[in-house]
Amino acid sequence: MGRLTPKARQHFLFEVPALGKILLYLITVVLLGALLAPPSYWLLHETLDFPFYRYFSRVTQITAFILLIPLLLWLGIRSTGEFGLRRNPHAVRDVLAGCFLAVLPAALLAAACLLLDIYRIRQEPNPLVLVRIAATAGIVAVVEEFLFRGVLLGLAAKSFGRWPAAAGVSLIFAGVHFLRPSKQVDPQVEWWTGFAHIPRVFDAAPPLLFAVAGFVSLFAAGMILAFAAFRTRSLWLPIGLHGGWIFCQQGLQWLAKYRVEPPESLFPWIGPNVVSGAVPTGFLPLMVLLLTAAGVWFYLRNALGMSRSS
Repeated sequence: MGRLTPKARQHFLFEVPALGKILLYLITVVLLGALLAPPSYWLLHETLDFPFYRYFSRVTQITAFILLIPLLLWLGIRSTGEFGLRRNPHAVRDVLAGCFLAVLPAALLAAACLLLDIYRIRQEPNPLVLVRIAATAGIVAVVEEFLFRGVLLGLAAKSFGRWPAAAGVSLIFAGVHFLRPSKQVDPQVEWWTGFAHIPRVFDAAPPLLFAVAGFVSLFAAGMILAFAAFRTRSLWLPIGLHGGWIFCQQGLQWLAKYRVEPPESLFPWIGPNVVSGAVPTGFLPLMVLLLTAAGVWFYLRNALGMSRSS
């Protein structure tokens, strides 16, 4: 084997430890989530009467968010500029545009599904749930965009180039959504119950056909978010898009129920929701994503043009 040049050696020594640190971070998040979920359940179960798997899920998410700062310090990252990001003077505009571009096509599809009786309105939907859905959409969008389109995409783009990095991170983004805690109810919660839930993350995998369709939708969404992040060099537009998608999809789940029997009757045009986040399946949801992609391209073409002329 040939000897590495000083530049290649520096590149190699930087990137391998960085990827290893990220992997160790993910392992630590899962193990701490499993360790801390039982005491959280014992402490809060009388007040919040949720099954244990929801505590495991939420505690793991909170742990992931808290440990992000130590991870960044460990990686030697002191500012978002090291991810290729910069201050965005049009942050509010980009967030609102992202929400609009995500919600409008999705709302049109939801309306069509209700009119065609693919979804049927529930008898007593509670409007207050919309507040929780909006808060969840905002928090999840901020955390996931910072992790995927900020940290992971920024580090990967330095090593592999923009679009190979976008494809790789989008594959990870899609795959992670299939890892979700099993909804198996535990009759008794012991200190080791969280660790017993770790191998169950694959138990709720959907049928292969729906899994592939959901994966394609998630990958397409990841590529759209990466494009928005690259073009704006900011996370505000991706946050708006991501939050809008979550709000629309979970809002539809709150308002109505998928009623097609058997569930695959209208597939491949549209199918039931799968995986974490209730990702829609079929050609029609994918076309909605493509409409949003076209809207993002048109918005950026005009917004960036106005910014240069001002």
